[in-house]
Amino acid sequence: MADDTDSQAEATAGRRGRSPFSAKGFAPLWLSGLCWHWSRWAIAFLAGYHVNIVTGSPRLVQLTGTVMWAPLLLGGAVGGVISDRLDRRRTVRWQTALLIPFVAIVGLGERSGQLGLWLLYPFLLFAGVGWVVDMTSRRALLLDIVGPHRIGGAMAWETMALASGLAAGQLLGGVITGRAGVGTAFLGISAVLCVALVLLMWVPSVPRAAPARPAAPAAPTPPEPLAQWANALSGRVFEVVPADGPILQGDAPAGAGPPSSVLSELRAGLRLARTSRGLLSILGVTVMANFFMFAYFPAVQLIGKEVDATPSQIGLIGSMTGFGMITSSFITSVTSARRWGVLYVGGVFVTMAMLIVWALSPNVAFAVVTLYVASCGSGLFAATQSTLVLTVVSEEMRGRAMGLLSMAIGALPIGTYLLGEVAQALGPRAAVITMASLGFVALTLWLWYRPEVLRRTGPTL
Repeated sequence: MADDTDSQAEATAGRRGRSPFSAKGFAPLWLSGLCWHWSRWAIAFLAGYHVNIVTGSPRLVQLTGTVMWAPLLLGGAVGGVISDRLDRRRTVRWQTALLIPFVAIVGLGERSGQLGLWLLYPFLLFAGVGWVVDMTSRRALLLDIVGPHRIGGAMAWETMALASGLAAGQLLGGVITGRAGVGTAFLGISAVLCVALVLLMWVPSVPRAAPARPAAPAAPTPPEPLAQWANALSGRVFEVVPADGPILQGDAPAGAGPPSSVLSELRAGLRLARTSRGLLSILGVTVMANFFMFAYFPAVQLIGKEVDATPSQIGLIGSMTGFGMITSSFITSVTSARRWGVLYVGGVFVTMAMLIVWALSPNVAFAVVTLYVASCGSGLFAATQSTLVLTVVSEEMRGRAMGLLSMAIGALPIGTYLLGEVAQALGPRAAVITMASLGFVALTLWLWYRPEVLRRTGPTL
């Protein structure tokens, strides 16, 4: 009996040790991220709602998403280099602190009746830059704090934070807008960001690992032509490994010259995708998902109008994206599923299929239920996305790998703009159906060409 009690106690201690919350600093970092995601998605909702009320143009509504997400494509690689070169904790603090006054200015501008598109779109661009910094620095900082064996659970919790932002940001945004106006809602966001900044003060400093230095090889095997070409260009040592292994094994040999420049590190980051078929396969799925699938976000306003929804009901419909993602992310976090690649890809297929059904919604209730089911699939995708990218590269390249991921997510503003153009010509229902159907076909073809992501699994605990 005593042996059974001891075994249960050891099992419980083992589960607690694997929990990301057992790592010092994870809780305040996660809570600050929760505040950030609530704020970010509320900003996106309020911007689309305000433009829809002022202009009634599907093109301009979709353009709010295009502008806010454009920095992911244009600045992702630079954000990755910043993450690897600068203190990640300090970078996230500065990003949050700088955004607070800009959100307050937009809120005050709307309350005074002076929130024109000339002010709103530049603000969305600035908020999008903050998104790049957050993705490349804070998510890499998560791995620094929890370590590789707890990263699966940590990213599942991170996805739940993101999903709760989708839910709360849009639901509360709709309710507050209906009762107090867009300006008051923006001022509330600035207060939430202040809480995020305070929480970041409790995140400890994590020592950065020095780049690994390869030992002098004895009778090395001649590298493949691609690796030989990369070595000659960058001065770094690349090892040709299987698709599931890490990519970059070290920096220049010990005793080499001064640290590499920002430009050379930027080139090295951009070459990551070319030197690993596994990473390329992962990023390709991300491109497909963001171009064809997630472009529907601003269209919630348009579909809501199609089913005669009130502002609060539009917020409710949009919040289902968050609630669905919370459901699947929670399941992922408690089941310790190891088939990350299968979950990642399967979630995209489920979501695109259900978006077609959602676009045909005859009423508000149907739109709520179908978008919830679709979002359960996107939660599986989101819960495994960063984990796959962070674990397929070596430690000193994690920031740049996240930069490449943000560039892949940068397909989102392009898809968002295209959906807006199709909606302008054919209507929002036809636009969502067309994009989701094409995405289904495109993703199938990509996996036939680069199936490596399907073989990616989590670490054995």
